[in-house]
Amino acid sequence: MQAPGVSLAQRQGLYDHGYLILRGVLDQARVEAARSVITGALPEHERRIVAPAAVATHPNVIGLFQNSDIASILADLMGPFPPVVSCQVALTPGHDDLGGAPDTHVDGGWNGVIPKRAEEIDPTTHRPKDAARYYGINDEVRGSNDGLLWMDPQRRLSNGSYTALVGVCLSDQSQPGNGQLGVLKGMHEHVEKVFQRQRSSGGVIGAEGIDWPRIKIDSRERPYCNGLPNSIRALGIERGKANASLPDWPWQELTPILMEPGDAVIALHSLPHTPTPNFGPNPRINVYFRIRRLRPENPHEGSRRVAHGVSDHPDRGYFGQYLDYPDHYDPWQTSIDRLCDHWSEWDGMQDLLLTDQYKKA
Repeated sequence: MQAPGVSLAQRQGLYDHGYLILRGVLDQARVEAARSVITGALPEHERRIVAPAAVATHPNVIGLFQNSDIASILADLMGPFPPVVSCQVALTPGHDDLGGAPDTHVDGGWNGVIPKRAEEIDPTTHRPKDAARYYGINDEVRGSNDGLLWMDPQRRLSNGSYTALVGVCLSDQSQPGNGQLGVLKGMHEHVEKVFQRQRSSGGVIGAEGIDWPRIKIDSRERPYCNGLPNSIRALGIERGKANASLPDWPWQELTPILMEPGDAVIALHSLPHTPTPNFGPNPRINVYFRIRRLRPENPHEGSRRVAHGVSDHPDRGYFGQYLDYPDHYDPWQTSIDRLCDHWSEWDGMQDLLLTDQYKKA
């Protein structure tokens, strides 16, 4: 069944590219109401990734998704999901370079304090030699991005996940260089294949699994938290060298998501993405919602402690607490299976998938 308001061509674009832009899906009154809440609470000269709870849960802010056509469009594309209780408010001031090059990643990984020198990293495990100092004795330290080192007690899954990232634009990002979201267009299928290979190997799914060192060393011998599998990073660089579609855009591997206030983007969790530097004079303001399709067997669907809408690790509580599950339901294996078959959570895409499989047969 085709989602109302979403054409076959748009669905094909979502399938091929991993994202879909909804133009003018929100009226300007709603945009201004949310923007006033955000700018009234957050200084526009300070970069913010995590907003105060009063902002992230404000009805005018979460209502951008919860009470708009975006929610109904996503429900028709994907299927049912719990109500959102919070969101991520991402503000990048004008003339802010984010500290350098964009940090392209797949959501759900840990990003936190790590050693500053390459010799402090174990070259075999790609973990700090003094791991307890940075990760805690039992790897219990939350990252600066609220990420967790492991999803499950058995440490078989290191990446949290959801189904769709929804980004709502509240500032003019119609021209490259204004801090917009950048994506590795079409790379969602390659990321899925990495998860599949990791599952087949019998090892860790996510960082610390095959093809995905958790910490890497850059060309200046500085360690950094690695948000991408090696093969995905290499393929992105290769494609970037062959791409000259935006000659004044410094990162040819990244496709900038060009939007105006009131536009929104829907992207698969597996699509690598990043904020980009804001060279313009005005703050860039986006509001992000992380939506996971309803899992009826999960007793915690809709629970506020899961923080649906903002958390990228909803198999655990938002603050890292382990949740109780019935014996018949394995939340982590369920997430592994979905990471390895991401379209299985998109009800409204199934007829398109069948058509594509028929064409390939």
